[in-house]
Amino acid sequence: MNKIELQNTKELIDNEFFIFVDFNNVVTKHNLEITKSFSSAAYDQFCMGGDFAKKYLTNEINYLPFIPNVDSNINVISMFNNSIASDYKVEYNFELHRKYFYPDFPSRLSACYAFADYETCRKVSGKYRWDLSTIRKFKLVESPINKIVKVNMEIISLERYANRVSMQNQNSLDEIGKAYWTGIGNIQMELPTVNERKVFNSEIIWEYLIEGRLELIEN
Repeated sequence: MNKIELQNTKELIDNEFFIFVDFNNVVTKHNLEITKSFSSAAYDQFCMGGDFAKKYLTNEINYLPFIPNVDSNINVISMFNNSIASDYKVEYNFELHRKYFYPDFPSRLSACYAFADYETCRKVSGKYRWDLSTIRKFKLVESPINKIVKVNMEIISLERYANRVSMQNQNSLDEIGKAYWTGIGNIQMELPTVNERKVFNSEIIWEYLIEGRLELIEN
């Protein structure tokens, strides 16, 4: 089996990945049944050619679907406002960090998400109650435009909580972004709780962000 070199950690890994497939999503179910594969959004659009393909090769793609409203007059936001905007703000910050510091890495807003082994899938299932029966095994189709990094998904999970309960300065956001994109494991953050401030550990669950096409090898 061919080995794949990761862009961020430079590790060599087997070309075998496990994905939780959302069979309740009609588009996902249909695509897998028809094509027996999953492709990242950027990979599909690259194959169409045109200006997108040129920008992909020079790492100039703008993946962000929305940008902050610079004309907003609201400085104190409601809890509802914070709740609906919070997760996107997290993705926005991580995408900006990738764009500025690691522009050749796959974007979270385009990539396929996968795990390297079944034991990691068990860990994810135990923590988030994802259904193990939906796991399918894939291999990455070889292509010169493939991109793949290994990242700790729990940094995102911790940052989602942090973004809801605290204010973070740019230095903190840069440190968290660097930890995520370079493949660092556990990080710690001191955050408020109902009764007191507390040090939280992100813990570690490794996942892989993949720009490319993954073919089903096991039903």
